[in-house]
Amino acid sequence: MALLEGSLRVTRFVDAAEYRGLAERSDLVGDGERTSFLVSHSFGSPHVAPALYDSRGRPVYAASRPVGSSEILISFFYPPRAGETFTLVVRR
Repeated sequence: MALLEGSLRVTRFVDAAEYRGLAERSDLVGDGERTSFLVSHSFGSPHVAPALYDSRGRPVYAASRPVGSSEILISFFYPPRAGETFTLVVRR
């Protein structure tokens, strides 16, 4: 837990979440047609924190929702180009 005293000026997006040190990584590769990717994880809980990054390590904002206790559905508005790669990091 962080305690801040005084003033704080935020100039970019801030994500506050508890991270317990457990993470899994998956690579998603676009084919130019699919807009959704179903990704499995081994945490056995729908309460996970997915983070998606492009090939340069920049955050990518796509819709995500748990599917049962061990899968996440990642959805893009437009299908990623063929060969376009993303890294999904799932934290518990």
